[in-house]
Formats: sequence, C-alpha cells, structure tokens
Amino acid sequence: MINIDQSKLKVLAIVMGLMTGNAMHASAQTFTFSDPDATVSANMASDDSRGYGFVSLPGGNAQTFSLRAVPGDYRVSVTLGDPKASRTAIWAEDRRLMAGPVDLKAGEARTLTFTVNVRDTALVRQETDPDAPQVRLRGSDGAGYNWDDQLTLTVSGKTPDAINIIPVTARRILLAGDSTVTDQAGGDYASWGQMLPRFLSSDMSVANHARSGETMKSFLTSLRWDKLLSEVRPDDVVLIQFGHNDEKKQWPRTYAAPDGAYPAYLAAFVADVRQRGGLPVLVTPVARRTFKNGRIENSHAGYDDAVRTTSTRLDVPLIDLTRQTTQFYEALGPDLAPLAFADHNREKTHHNAYGAYMIACFVAHDLVSMPDLKVTAAADLPVCSPDQPGDPHAFVIAPADWPQMRAQADQGPEPTPAR
Repeated sequence: MINIDQSKLKVLAIVMGLMTGNAMHASAQTFTFSDPDATVSANMASDDSRGYGFVSLPGGNAQTFSLRAVPGDYRVSVTLGDPKASRTAIWAEDRRLMAGPVDLKAGEARTLTFTVNVRDTALVRQETDPDAPQVRLRGSDGAGYNWDDQLTLTVSGKTPDAINIIPVTARRILLAGDSTVTDQAGGDYASWGQMLPRFLSSDMSVANHARSGETMKSFLTSLRWDKLLSEVRPDDVVLIQFGHNDEKKQWPRTYAAPDGAYPAYLAAFVADVRQRGGLPVLVTPVARRTFKNGRIENSHAGYDDAVRTTSTRLDVPLIDLTRQTTQFYEALGPDLAPLAFADHNREKTHHNAYGAYMIACFVAHDLVSMPDLKVTAAADLPVCSPDQPGDPHAFVIAPADWPQMRAQADQGPEPTPAR
C-alpha cells in the first residue's frame, strides 16, 4: 500500500449527483483532502451514503478512488507534484491506462488530462421486453469497475495533489472484441484495448466493451452489442475484432465458419454501426505465439482473410493485427517473444503489459493515419513498429506501475460464451 503524507495530499474531486435512471441531478460539488480542513481523509473508505471514497485492494500496490457517476464521459485532470522525486501511473475503471508513468523531479509539478467512459448494464426498454433489459454479465464482471455506477481511478506511485472531474460530451472510440481486447484486471494479463487511451488525444473517450470468451454470436445474445450500439453517436469510431473464439468448433453454438457466418456477422456489425452514423473499423485477430522454424504459423487461417475481404468489399478501414503481431513476434524471435505474454510468459494467446502496450501503439498509429476517421494522437505518441519492437527488458511500465485490481486473478482458460 502506498504511504500517503496527509499533510501534502490535496485531492480535488467533483462528485456527481445521485443516479436516477440515466439523468444527472444536483450541481457538481468540490471536496478537498488537504489538512487541516480536509473534508475527506486519505484513508476514507467508499460509502454509499457519501458517494465517494477509497476502494483500494487491501495489501495492494496502488490507491483506488471511486465516486458515484452516471453513465457518460468525464474529463479528468490530475495534478502531480511533490517535494521529492516521484513516479506516477494513472489507470481508470478496470485498469485502463490513461496516463504515465510520469517521472517528476523534486519540486516539479504537472497536470495530466484524459477522458474516462463510465457505463452500467441498463438498456433502453422497448415493447418486446417483458422486463427491463440488462447486459448479461458473467465471470468476474460483477466484481469489476466497468459495469457499476462509479468512476474509478487507480494511482500507482505518488498520490496526486489534485483530481478534477467534469462531465463532458466526448467523441468516442468503442471496442467490440474478446479477451485479447478487453480490460484485463487480474494478474499479469493485459490486452491492447485497455492500453489504447494512453496513445490517443485526451479529448477522446475509449469505451471498451470487449469481454473474454466472446464470439460475435455471444456478443449479440449477451446484449453487449446492443449496449455498445446504444452509445454510438455520429462520427464515433467502432473497432471490431473477433475470431479467436468464433473459430472454435468445440463451441458449436457460437462457431462461425470463415467462409460463411463469420463474414456475414462482420457485415451485419458494420451495417449496424453505419446505421447510427458511426465509423466502423475492422481488425484482424491478433496472432498467437505459434513458432515453427523461427516463423509464426497462422492459427487464424481463413479468418484473417475473411476480415480483409469484408473490409475491401464494404469499403471499411482495416487494421491488420494478424500481420502486425506476426511481425512483432518474429522480430523478437522465439527466445524474446514469450516476454510479451501473460501467465509469467507461458501464455501463447494472451499478452502481458508489454505486449498489450506495443500492440495498442500499433493500433493508435493506424487510427491516426486514416484521414477519414480524424482521430488525434496523444501529444507524446511514441514511435513503434512491429518489425522493430522495443526491448521488453527496457519496458516503460515497471512492475510497481502495474496495479493489482483483484484479490485473486480470475485468468484461467477462457470461459464458455454466455448461452
């Protein structure tokens, strides 16, 4: 647990009104954490009646602050500074990297700004619904911070001097996908979707709806696609990456052949997004670490081509992560490539922070290079290339920067999709 000098802790938080449906009531309020007139102490636990407080994991390596917030987008400004040298990384909801890590010299101060998307499970009811519809959560969803009525910020390292939170109407990038895209909150698992906010302009909101074990069919039947579409506004960007689980014939209820249902579902998803004025982007599935004689064998054969063909046929922008991640692993080689993967480098499908960070950097560069999307990069977007990857031994995110969000990692084999 981080030791907090309460005499220097000054956190400014705007707490939103109580939630009634999707409407916001009451004016924004300001709370200070600084002595001697602190209205919130550094160790004050979150309380339903108060609507804010700390929800840090006992014995964890970070401070997590949560406040009640209705679904929407919030502009967050975090001011850092300390008489001593400090290092801080900032994460939102279920471990989305928003900013940092930032190293400051003694006495140096800096304000970081980013936009956080908050959502709940509620869907608009229509005449065919016997009950109020909700997204069908499963697994560890209910224990996380992505589907509640809270805006949650986690700080690794130096606690901020100030946090300012304001509701805004932001342009959104929405993600639909599986475990290689989702916000991974347990252990050393990470996915490119949760790293993406760090690489994009602070005025853009990344809403990651991806979930482990999802196929396009289960994304529909669990009502996750309905929820995502309900948040799409004209000119919002929707990234669609499936294939890892759609290709599993051992899951017959959700299997989709690459020359049949799979491209048909892709086309339907594209049509849904365009119907709402959104801008769809198709993404080929990230490659698995399947080396043979120093080269990656394509475990998604047929599925990556189906995405490329659908992209061409429907004139949809394409991000070819099958190709880029194949280049990435081969550039590292069989000896170093495991250092991009989770479960202490034993995984061959799921990434760790380094692998996810690099892939998110590839995605960001592709997005900003597509003029029709008009996506703006972060001012400090790093240079990254699949064929010239950064040294995993010199990765910018150190173990101390990587917060533990769960008491026990829920990271076994991918769960069966929702029925």
